[in-house]
Amino acid sequence: MSWAKLLVGNHVTALAPSKAELDNLRSIVARSLKDVTAAGLSADARFTMAYDAARTLSLLIVRAAGYRPRTVGGHYNTFLALETADPAFAALSAYFDGCRMKRNSCEYDFAGGVSDTDAEGLLKTVRQFAVDAEAWIKARYPHLT
Repeated sequence: MSWAKLLVGNHVTALAPSKAELDNLRSIVARSLKDVTAAGLSADARFTMAYDAARTLSLLIVRAAGYRPRTVGGHYNTFLALETADPAFAALSAYFDGCRMKRNSCEYDFAGGVSDTDAEGLLKTVRQFAVDAEAWIKARYPHLT
């Protein structure tokens, strides 16, 4: 998908980013990645925290590119925009969107729908994505690092 199609479809709006905003998003990611390691958390809770970090990292990239996902369908729009920011993120975008649906189930439908394997797999992916996202921003928008 292109930015033009996302704009016409009301999935995103164009909005210049600021380093301060991106630094605030980075602080949210750091908090989530720290909190996810707290002892005694359920797999659902670890998954949700890792998912929050994934979504915020995706938003970090989208904002660096100069767009903001619309709030209606915000998580879905964020992952659509992630893939638009760079097609290299397509597989990750699809994975995170699947995690969005699993997260919705454990947040809104029933507890215990996430396994330890699900939570650990997402966390491992998010930790690598954190490194990759910062490298991506540094390569394209060094003034935002």
